[in-house]
Parts: sequence; C-alpha cells; structure tokens
Amino acid sequence: MLRFAEEILVLVLDEGRGELAPSLPARSLDLALAGAVLMDLALEDRIDTDPERLMLVDRTPLGDDILDPALGEIAKDGRSRDTGYWLARIAGRGDRIRRAAIARLIGRGIVRSEAHGVLSLVPSVSRSRRYPTADGQSDEEARLRIMRVLFSDDVPDPRDIAMIALADACGLFRTILTSEEHTQVRDRIDLLKNLDLIGRTMSLAIEGLEAPDEPSPEPRRPKEIPAVPGLPLLGNGLAMRKGLVTFLARQYRELGPIFRIRAPGRRFVCMAGPEAANFLTSHGKTVFRSLEPMASFHNQMDSSRSILTMDGIDHVTTRKAQANGYAVRVMRDRSREVVDITRDEIGKWPVGKPFEVLPAFQHLIAEQMGHMMAGYSPEGYTRDLSTLLGGLLLGAATVPHVMKLARFRRARERARELARAVLAHKSKVGPRRTTPDFIDLMLELRRADPQLLPETNLPLTVLAPYMVGLDTTASTCSFMIYNVLKRPELMERMTAEADALFDRGPVSGDGLRELDLARRVAMETLRLHPVSPAVLRTTANSFDFAGHRVAAGTQVMIGTAVGHTLEEYFPDPERFDIDRYTPARGEHRQRGAYAPFGAGNHRCLGSGLVPVQLALTMATILRELAVEPLAPDHVLRVRSFPTMQPVGFRIRVLGERTHDVPATA
Repeated sequence: MLRFAEEILVLVLDEGRGELAPSLPARSLDLALAGAVLMDLALEDRIDTDPERLMLVDRTPLGDDILDPALGEIAKDGRSRDTGYWLARIAGRGDRIRRAAIARLIGRGIVRSEAHGVLSLVPSVSRSRRYPTADGQSDEEARLRIMRVLFSDDVPDPRDIAMIALADACGLFRTILTSEEHTQVRDRIDLLKNLDLIGRTMSLAIEGLEAPDEPSPEPRRPKEIPAVPGLPLLGNGLAMRKGLVTFLARQYRELGPIFRIRAPGRRFVCMAGPEAANFLTSHGKTVFRSLEPMASFHNQMDSSRSILTMDGIDHVTTRKAQANGYAVRVMRDRSREVVDITRDEIGKWPVGKPFEVLPAFQHLIAEQMGHMMAGYSPEGYTRDLSTLLGGLLLGAATVPHVMKLARFRRARERARELARAVLAHKSKVGPRRTTPDFIDLMLELRRADPQLLPETNLPLTVLAPYMVGLDTTASTCSFMIYNVLKRPELMERMTAEADALFDRGPVSGDGLRELDLARRVAMETLRLHPVSPAVLRTTANSFDFAGHRVAAGTQVMIGTAVGHTLEEYFPDPERFDIDRYTPARGEHRQRGAYAPFGAGNHRCLGSGLVPVQLALTMATILRELAVEPLAPDHVLRVRSFPTMQPVGFRIRVLGERTHDVPATA
C-alpha cells in the first residue's frame, strides 16, 4: 500500500503536461504532503490528534524516509503543540517529501521520469489505472478511486475519506476538477470529510492556518511591450532576412529582452537573450505550445503531427525513442563507417577546380545520416530533399502556399518515394543485429503504440534523419571549413591533430575524444552560425516576463542565440576565438549564454551528436586533402532565412595528401 504522500502526488499528476498540478500553488501542495505525513503517522499509531493538540504516542522509527524525519522532530520537541503548528513546520520540508515520494513511485514502477524532469505514469498503470503493491497485488490508481467515490454513491474506504478531506482543505480539487465538476460534487465532499476523525482534524487545522500563499499584490496595469519600428506592409521582414540574430540582438540592446516585431502577414512578441533561453528551459513546457507554428510542416506531408508539433507526454515518449537514435554513442560506435563514407564522398570532389561547398557537404552529410540512421543511402535524392525542406520551412515561416509550386510538389513526391524505399528495405533486412538504428527504433515505437506513430506519419518520420542535416549540419560544415581555411595556422594545427588520430590506426570512440581543436572549432562555428537561432511558439498559458504580460494565444519568437553576440558573455563577440571553450575560460558554460541548438524540451536532438560528427568529418577532410587557404580579405556571404546558409561559397582542392602511415578507417 502506498503512503498518503505518494497517493497525493498520483492524484495531482497532470500527465498532459508531465508535471504535478502546474496551477496548484506550491504552498498548497506542501501542506497537503505535510497533512499526508501526519495522517500516516496517526494510522501507524505514532501520534494522536484532537482539535486542540497533537500528541506523541510512540517515538519508535518506522524505517521510512518520508515519515521518520517528521516523527523525529515531534519526539525531540517535547512541547504541547496543536496540529496546525506541525502542519506548517513539516510543510517547510515539502520539497524533500516530494522528492522522496517521487523516487519511491519511480522505484515501484508506477511513475517514470523522462527528459527535463517530465513525469508520467508508466504505460501499464496509465492504461489499467491500477498499480502494484508490495504484496504482489494491485490497487486502483488514486485518482480513479477518488473520482469514483466523488461521482457515485459507493461506500468509500476510510483512507479515501481522509484523503478527500485533506485534498479539499488544500485546494487540490480546484486544480483537477473543472468548476462545473467541483460544484457538482461540493455537497458530496462536505458530507464525506466529516466521516473521518483524522481527515477532519487535518482539514480543520489547515483551514485554521493563515492563507497558504502570500497575498497578491495590488493589480497594476501591465506595461505595453515595446514595438520595433518597421516598413509599411513589410514590417521588419527585410531586416530579419539580412541577419536574424543580428537584428534580434540589436533590438535586445535597445529595447530589452522583450519586444514586438512584424513580418509580412505575421506579428510576434519576441523574447531574446539569455533571459529568454533560461525562461524557455525553465517554463517552456508549461506556457508554450509548439503545434501552430509548425503545423503546416507536417500537414504538407499528409502527416497528422510530428515531434516538432508534439507537447506533453506524447512528445516525451517520442523524444525518448528518437534520442536513442541520435545519441553520441551512435557516432562513436560507427566512427569507422563515418570515416569511410566521408572518404568516398570527398574523393568525388574535383581537384584544381573551385566548387561550391554547401551542395557537396549536403551530399556528404545525407550519406552519413542515411547509413547511420537507416542503413540506406539517399543517393539521387539529396537535391530533392533539400528542395522539399526549403519549401516546408518557407511555408511554416512566411509563405503558406509555397508548396503548391511545381518544383516543391515534385520534390515532395521524390521524398515520399525515398521513404517507401527505406521502409521496404527495412522490411526486407530487419533491424540491425547490434544496436538498433533510428528507423529500427521508430518502427518498434509504432509496433508498441500505433496511435502514437500511425502509418500516415511514417513517411515524415523516416525522412527526418535524411533531411535534418541538410540545412543544419551541412551548413555548419561549410561555415567550419571557411573558418579553418581563413586561418592557415589553425588549419595546420588541426591537420596535425587529425594526423595524430589516424596514425594510431582505426578511429575509435575513445580516439574521438582527442579531437580537442576540431571540437572547439565546431563550437565556435556554432556560436557564430547557430543551428537554431530562434524558435517559434504559441503561448498556451499567460505569463509575465521582464515586467510585461504575455497573453495566451500570442505568437512568440524566442531568440535563444542572441546571447552569442553579447560582449558581457563573449568578449569581442565577433572575433573567432576557440579558446573560449577551454576549461580556464568556459564562456559557453554561463547559464543561457550558449544555445546553438535552441533550448527547452524541444532542443535539437542532435545537440550531442553533431559536434562530434563535425569534428570527425573535418579531421577526415584535413587528413586526406590539401585544400587551398582563403585570401585574408575573403568575405563570406550568408543567407539567414529560412535557415542560416553560406551563399556561393567555393573552395579548391589542391590534391590528395600522402602519408607515411597507410590510411585506415
């Protein structure tokens, strides 16, 4: 049988949001847990209560990390105190009680804790509404029992009566019932809570305490969010297209971390800087919704939804499965294969003739991702995938009907053809014999829960690992080689580092850790050219930020990478400086300052894998090829919309390098 504190947490667990009653004041939950502890001590005959006082009956510890600390305090005090005093005293340890109860629920296999602390009932409990007990039997889940008691004439168990009295006194029902439901059962609650002495005593003591929460301040008129001046019709669209991070950083310095912007047909409240990144990390899952900004992305692919638009427990479940496919260990386990693919692709680069870098890297990264994530080459489809992704991003951002154009429709059909080919290949060969790849994991997720990943959503899911790097990793590779070729001394040091790695023999996961220079070059490249400079969200619940009120339903742009440009976090921010990431400086470790992959529960899944992929790819190129350095005055042209990409950037391969040690994978 669970302790009252554990059942209180099950009662208030909001599975849709993955947390404990987000609208319930923290003090109310602390009092409920304190009351739960005292009720269990009473049922264990350690204390007794009446309306006047709480009395110690037996000081013998129970061997229970939730109950014994409170029992010890009561035994040590030795004074005659009323129940209200001990409720308030124990409520002060509400956080510790909550953590201990959650740990116990996880240990019992009733609750699971996912990424970012998201909580949910394990699937077997969620579906059966029963959970296992210590004696091997099972009990009805707390909310099911309590709701059945409230909405029927069933004779309740004394424990449930006590819990109803406690929950009512602390306002728990106002958070888990609608106002209509609460009105409907009000008389039933009043009747039940008078049937149990312990519950009635706790209820009266809580009601006798001062208001659980601090009084609200006098209402004041919220300040108007400042607006960025713009052009008629175009608003701030042109300025953003010239450089989104630069534009947002300028407004941040002039107006602060929140302001209003306009694009053709769109209006946003923009939150920017480290403050915004930290807010997204801390509160994003409770106040933002990702559906509307990216809905057209999956709608254009005839998919009902994707991980981009999921929130709540479905997002957590899907993300957990996908995260295993994008884990750093995938790159470390398959490093030799990545090296072989890189050698094959760069072996096709022309010698002595300048060529555009981005398309070359798109082919290379698509091959790497295709083999690592699906075991299937996208050869012949890369250009179509790039065109499709560009159209989907344009449609989601500013041009809703762009996918009606013929070239985007053709690209979509070609991508669907690739998705069918991948699924047919997987059906023929089955999952990988060692570690399952991304597609294996997604097919397993579909078998486990066809509603979570229905057949209609498979094509977009299958295409994701192929497309994910085309406008992100490939672009970052292009920016990275620009930064290296621009600095011959750095190129020489990185080449020596690459030679040292390959001269030791086949590349291993441990060897990848020795690519320190390449890793820091990748990190500085990501600072100057972030994968995700900003994210779009819809406000699901109103909130206050930087002295302003943001109403529910507002379209929000969150500039998570603005901190990359700020002098106070990164001195001389326009200078390329890889020493920022040494242990002595660690500028990227400042909270909210460095967020090249976004922030919050939708942070890019490849945030761990990509830097390793970049480092190994660049090390392989420098090991195999002699590439012409860039002229010191070469200026890179950059396109900032819909994603950050180099424009027309070309390099020239001088020839293959020769080595005393034979090249090995």
